[in-house]
Amino acid sequence: MTDLFQQRVRHHQRRMQRYLKYVFNDHFAFTMTFLLGGLGFYYSGLLKTLPSPYPLGKIIVVLFLFLTLYFGQFASLIQRADGIFLLPKETQMRKYLNQALIYSCYLPFGVLILTTAMAMPLVVIATGNVSFSSTIFFIFILWNLKGSHLLIQRLAFFQNVKGLRQQSKILWTVVSLAILSVSIFGSYVWASLLAIFQIVFFYQWLWVKMHAPLDWEAFIHAEQTRLRRVYQFIHLFTDVPEMQGTIKRRKSLDWVFRNITVTQENTYLYLFSRHFVRGTEYSGLYLRLTVIGSLLLFFVNDVWFALGIGSLFLYLIGFQLLPLAQQFRYVTTVQLYPIQEKQKEKALRQLLTVLLSLCALIFGIIGGISLASVRQGFIVTGTYFGVVGLFIFIYLPYRIKKLTE
Repeated sequence: MTDLFQQRVRHHQRRMQRYLKYVFNDHFAFTMTFLLGGLGFYYSGLLKTLPSPYPLGKIIVVLFLFLTLYFGQFASLIQRADGIFLLPKETQMRKYLNQALIYSCYLPFGVLILTTAMAMPLVVIATGNVSFSSTIFFIFILWNLKGSHLLIQRLAFFQNVKGLRQQSKILWTVVSLAILSVSIFGSYVWASLLAIFQIVFFYQWLWVKMHAPLDWEAFIHAEQTRLRRVYQFIHLFTDVPEMQGTIKRRKSLDWVFRNITVTQENTYLYLFSRHFVRGTEYSGLYLRLTVIGSLLLFFVNDVWFALGIGSLFLYLIGFQLLPLAQQFRYVTTVQLYPIQEKQKEKALRQLLTVLLSLCALIFGIIGGISLASVRQGFIVTGTYFGVVGLFIFIYLPYRIKKLTE
């Protein structure tokens, strides 16, 4: 079973490496550099205004560290066919699951190091008696709490454990909040000892003394759900064959197409619009990025930061919608239509103008609400529409030409 899991890991890593080279590209690096740099600058400026000690900051740190524990899912790497072919090996699957538990710790443990390092300046200011040298203790505490969280997630793969899982979730939540509170309001050394005790307790309770049979359907479904979330993130940057969009009727949006005249020149405009509205692939991506950008702008009160975030998300939304140009490239009936190729660019330009202008208007309204003055709101709104114009009339023709070549 150990060899089988290692083989699954190698296969999974090769598949992820093919996609990650598209995720961690120049656009992603630029976006993350801007966002992290801006957030870091905003965060450092905020810390300078806080008194030390800062009682409210202690509560904020406890809640923040607790929420970071929810990052990372149990990665079993199980496949659909395993429910049949591995069924005779069910008694040996505990070795497989032990290997999966160790593998599932890598990513969340790395993220917890980063989030703890980010939270430590606030911890030092809020407590007034904790130094940066104690960072290792906080990381150790979070690692143990996350390990218990993964043990509870693994419990879902077994039969007749619904009540046990519910009890363990409630107990883990109470224990985690209590240990984190001790580390901030009391002693992080005692909190470290409590963290060791709780993971030993959960391991004995949920693994050593638990002998329920596997629920193969829940086992496979959990892994497929986890992979789908991973592919949804990757799909923001490139096409993922495993991520198939679904088609929905959405009769309530038929009024959108009434303004599209049924003429030969509007063939591609109708096709692109219908595909965007009825398919979940591009419409879901558009909505997700718009919501994320709107939330970020809502909590920003600096005009330059608002300009940067809004312009960046407008570019990202437009860039992610560009593959619409190739959506009907290999459809035979479309190739037989007596229409010119330049109509495709015109149709895409019309659709993106509407979508990006609507997004710019939303960003402008939210930016106007969060900023200090109406004048700043008009500045950011005008800038957003300027970015839309540059994207539509300068960047879009360049990208279309590059795609067709």
